[in-house]
Amino acid sequence: MGKKKYGLVPTVTKVIFHLIQIQKIKFNRMFFNKLVIFLSCIFLTALFPLRDLHSVSLPKENWNLVLYGGIFTTTDLIPIVFRQKTDYKESYIGSLGISRPFDYRIRWFDFLWEGNVTKHFGEMNHWEVNGFYIVKIDRMYSSPFSLSLGEGLSLASENPKLENKAKGYYLDGLQKDAIESRALLNYMMVEFSSYLPFERKTEVFIRVHHRSGIFGLYCPPDPNCGSNFVSYGFRTTF
Repeated sequence: MGKKKYGLVPTVTKVIFHLIQIQKIKFNRMFFNKLVIFLSCIFLTALFPLRDLHSVSLPKENWNLVLYGGIFTTTDLIPIVFRQKTDYKESYIGSLGISRPFDYRIRWFDFLWEGNVTKHFGEMNHWEVNGFYIVKIDRMYSSPFSLSLGEGLSLASENPKLENKAKGYYLDGLQKDAIESRALLNYMMVEFSSYLPFERKTEVFIRVHHRSGIFGLYCPPDPNCGSNFVSYGFRTTF
């Protein structure tokens, strides 16, 4: 009789485990690459409108004043937007900014830029500066409601305390890897707004103020660093 081969099942299990990990890495990279390509296309078509996309030149409008406040949530961006799930902490922001639309649009998309200065209160006490580009679907279906997506950069005056997390067991589960954030991160915002019924120059809005490491790009390794603030405010022309 031949010799028995030991360790075959563990070896197969290890191979399957490594294949799964590789597929996860490939999925994250594919998702990130597609996201970068998508956002790049939006930026390029905005900066260089093409005739076949029916770009329309618009007269330049006045500057807008933006004011909002928000509260920190440990919930990720996707559950906040699609499931309205939140888990708040006693950390707050107050933000003052200006924005202005560009002088063109592409189909139903308007393009704006915004810059703001944000002050943190409560569990965090630092300053933050954000600059970002906005794609906006203005007055959807001739209603007073609008939907906006912003993308840019966020610079904090220090490494934000609540964006870091040490290894250990917490009430929300086991943290296997430590999360170390950075002062400079990607900035993204998702906003739903409505014009006031008695005039057309002021909007009230709810916004997710989101800082992100983009799958380890800004603060490797994964898990991702960052923070979310569910915010409420208004924007008016001056």
